[in-house]
Amino acid sequence: MNTERLTEPSKDELASGLRRLGAMDPGPDFAARVMGRIGTAAPLPAPKRRMARVIGWLMEPRTIRVSPLGSLAAAACLLLALGLFLKINPGAESGRTPAGLSPVTFVLAAPSAREVAVIGSFNGWKAAGWTMRNDPATGLWTLTTALPPGSHEYVFLVDGTTPVTDAAAALNVDDGFGSRNSVLLVKNGDGTAL
Repeated sequence: MNTERLTEPSKDELASGLRRLGAMDPGPDFAARVMGRIGTAAPLPAPKRRMARVIGWLMEPRTIRVSPLGSLAAAACLLLALGLFLKINPGAESGRTPAGLSPVTFVLAAPSAREVAVIGSFNGWKAAGWTMRNDPATGLWTLTTALPPGSHEYVFLVDGTTPVTDAAAALNVDDGFGSRNSVLLVKNGDGTAL
């Protein structure tokens, strides 16, 4: 067993050793030898932000195989979705009122608004598909649709963030969150009262 005591090198010894290393020539194949030891694996990519990953995934080419049965199922789903949209906002495009529903026109005077939608109990408080049309000459926003008979709570959603009650509504109720909802009483399609 070797009992020789090891000592720490002095600053001068370290400096001398570093000078000798700097004077050494690693040879012309130094890079090839180093890369051979590291391997040819590509470095890991830097982490991407979530949106960049999603966009990258969407932009990546994919092979889509469609069977006749799959095409038929996709067409049926599309028709079902279209039917549900028309049921949620009935008569909006055709100008006629479906059976059992009554025509209703919402009107709001908001000349400085950029966008207004009607949200309420009849559409699940969702603005999609319920955007009102603006008449720049009068500053009035309007939407005509058909609703089932009954009592419906609603507000106007101005510029996607500000709920505004209908000043022309005869009734309004507490919404449970410190604001008010307007109430619309819709008669039966034959004109009889509720």
